[in-house]
Parts: sequence; C-alpha cells; structure tokens
Amino acid sequence: MSKVSKPPLILELITIASQYLAGKGIDSARLDAEILLGHVLNMERIDLYVRFDQPLEKAEVDAYRVAIARRARRMPVAYITGSKEFYSLEFKVDSHVLIPRPETELLVEVVLNWLAERPETKCKVVELGTGSGAIAVSLAHTLTRDAGKAPRIYATDISGPALEVAKENVNRWEMGDIVELFEGDLYSALPSGLESEIDVIVSNPPYIPTNELKGLAPEIVRYEPVGALDGGPDGLALYPRIFAEGRKFLRQGGLVAVEIGHGQGQAVMSIARDLGYTELELHRDYGDRERVVTGTWK
Repeated sequence: MSKVSKPPLILELITIASQYLAGKGIDSARLDAEILLGHVLNMERIDLYVRFDQPLEKAEVDAYRVAIARRARRMPVAYITGSKEFYSLEFKVDSHVLIPRPETELLVEVVLNWLAERPETKCKVVELGTGSGAIAVSLAHTLTRDAGKAPRIYATDISGPALEVAKENVNRWEMGDIVELFEGDLYSALPSGLESEIDVIVSNPPYIPTNELKGLAPEIVRYEPVGALDGGPDGLALYPRIFAEGRKFLRQGGLVAVEIGHGQGQAVMSIARDLGYTELELHRDYGDRERVVTGTWK
C-alpha cells in the first residue's frame, strides 16, 4: 500500500521558501516569505504565527509557489500582492506606478504641518506626478478626517495607466469628491481657473540621475516604471519647471514642497531661490537624509 504524503504545514512552507529566497540573494527572505503566504491565505502575518501547524491545501501551496517564484525573479513584493501601505492606508499598486516609499511620508507630513498652521478651513492643493495617488489620497484623508479642513486636490500624471490605478485608490478611500485626476504633463493637465488659487503644490518627481539607474536594485530597475525614476543627467530635470510654472498657480504665500534625492538639497533650493521663492527649507527624513525641499512664493 502506497504511503500518502502529508500536506505541508505553514511553518514548513515558510522555512523552505525563506531558504530558497535567501539563496537568490534576497536579504528580506523570511519577511517576504511570510508576507506572501499571508497574501495567498488572505491572512495577517501575525495570524500565521498562531497557525504554524496548520496544513495547507494543494491549491494554496501552488499559489504560494507561484508567488515565491516571482519574488525569486526579484519582482517587488508589492507588485506580487498588488498593494502597499502608505501613511497607514492601503493602496493598490501595479507596474504602471512607483511603489510608495515610507520615506515619502515625510513629504505628506511637511504639507500637513504647513496647512495646520493656517487658519483657513478651505485649501487647494496640486499634486504633480501622482502615480498611485498615494500622496493625494493621504492628504485628502487626513485633512478631512483628522484636521477639519475642506481641501480640493488636483492631481496630475502624464501616464493614463497610472491614473487608472490612482482612480481605484481614490474610490477605495471614498475621496472622489475631494481628489480630481487629470492626465497630462505637469501643470498643462490642470483645468482653467486655478491661476493664483493654489495653496500648496506637492510633487515627488523622478530624481535619479540617468547614469545611476543601472546601479539600482533589480526590484527597481527591472520592474518599476523608468519614467517615474529617471531625472535626467543630473536628476534635476523637472525641478526648474515645477518651481517656474508653479508661480502662475500659487496664491501669495503659497508653498511648493518637493521630494529630492540624497545630496540634491542645495541644488534644488538654488533653483527655487533663483526663481523668486523665499523661506526655503531643507527637511531631512528619519534616516537623516535630505528628503524634502520647501519654498514659499511671495
């Protein structure tokens, strides 16, 4: 009589997958193995720990095998699961949009802190290059739910497929009455009538120098959209346009807040200063890296 093989247990699968991913050079092998199994089982990571001895069905094992194979090819975990947390909210992501980074949360915080110091309830915000919509939705969600503000947010992107992702995220968090999406190149996508009306312009533009792209992690260079990464020869290609063209839309005393790459702070502040911006500030993230530049239009 043939021996029937026992179905694998959760702990066994995680251990095998972790070792396999580690052998592929993935530093976060154990974490990724747990996240991906949680995704396959529709279960939180913490729940895996109390069910380590739970056997899995063949369909679950097969789905997990597919997910691990994708990760072994260095596909980002967020693209495999189709979601990424940002500013305590869950966002849909796919290969048409840059995966939101934790360090970009500083950009949201800087804008929120600036608006919190203003007595006005109503505010108008423009986000350039919205991608997944994570920044716009996070601002809208926090301003309406926690800060008692009544914002209008105009988010633009040159990529139609990216805006489809952003639309899903706007709808997911029921921000459709607050966040409007427009397809086009930076400010050219905005509707008429916003001249001298905007309180804040916020952007996380591409800022990686072209010749540095090939040195990025495989997860980035193979899978994330190059248009959201490539900042031209010096990484600064879009900043002159953001600051120069923004003057038309900002009200007096309005703010521009942009994310920057490490070591770009002085160059970006110089661009803004030459274009007439004042009260320039360089904000560092929690890793003490240059992350955000702000300037006021007087």
